[in-house]
Amino acid sequence: MNRRAFIGVFGAGVATGLAGCSALGDDSQRVDGERRIDLADSDLTASEFRAAAAGSHETFGSRGVWGTAEAEPNHEVSFQGAWTGTLDHADETSSTHLLGMFGLPDAPDGTPASQVWLWSGVEPAADSRARRIETGLSLPSDADALGIYSPAQDYDAETSAEYTVESGRLDVATLRTTMPLAAGTIGVDPKTRIGDGGAYAPYWEGESDTPQSIAATTEVRWASGKTRELDWEFGVSTTV
Repeated sequence: MNRRAFIGVFGAGVATGLAGCSALGDDSQRVDGERRIDLADSDLTASEFRAAAAGSHETFGSRGVWGTAEAEPNHEVSFQGAWTGTLDHADETSSTHLLGMFGLPDAPDGTPASQVWLWSGVEPAADSRARRIETGLSLPSDADALGIYSPAQDYDAETSAEYTVESGRLDVATLRTTMPLAAGTIGVDPKTRIGDGGAYAPYWEGESDTPQSIAATTEVRWASGKTRELDWEFGVSTTV
C-alpha cells in the first residue's frame, strides 16, 4: 500500500478542529475528533484493516500500528471491526487514527469481551512540531465495563527507549507489540478508570519534528442482549 492509498483509507473519519492558544503555548494548535463506535457497523473489513495497518509502517516505520515488529503479531483473537479518523489541521500537518476491535473468549463471569487496539500517528508539517497525541475511549453505558489496559504507567524517553502494549488476558494469545519511544513521554490521563462505564485515555507528549505515534490497548466487557457501543476521542497538539 503506497502512502496515498494509506491516507485514503482514513477518509471515513469524522473531523473537528479547535485552533488557538493552549497550555502548550500561544503558538500552539489543538485539533480534536470524536466518534460513536457501534460494533455492528465497521468502517473497514478485516483485509482493509490489515492493509491499513501494514501501510502505516511505510510512513511511520517502527512507529506504525504494529510497532517494532512492523507486522501483525501471532494471535488467537478474531477481527470484529475497525474504524478510522482524520483531523483537519491548519497547516500541512497530517494525522491518522485507527481503532480495531477483536473478539476475546468470554470473561470469567461469562460476559462477552473484546480487545480494543488504539493507534494514532502524526506527521508534522515542515515548520511544525508535534507536542501531544491523544487517543482513548469511554463507555456510554454503565452496563458495559472497562478491563485492564496497556500502557498503564508513565514512560519517559530519557529512561525508556520503548514501551510494551499488551492485554492482561492469559487464557488466549492476544495482540501485543513493543513501541519505540525516541522522544517525550507516554502517560495515562487521570480520567482513566476501570469498571462499569469506564474510560481509558493514554497520550504521548513531547516535542518532535518527525513522525510520532502512540499505540494502546484495553479490554471491554459487554452486557448481553444490548447494542455494543463506545465513544472514541482523539486529538493532536502542534506548535510552530
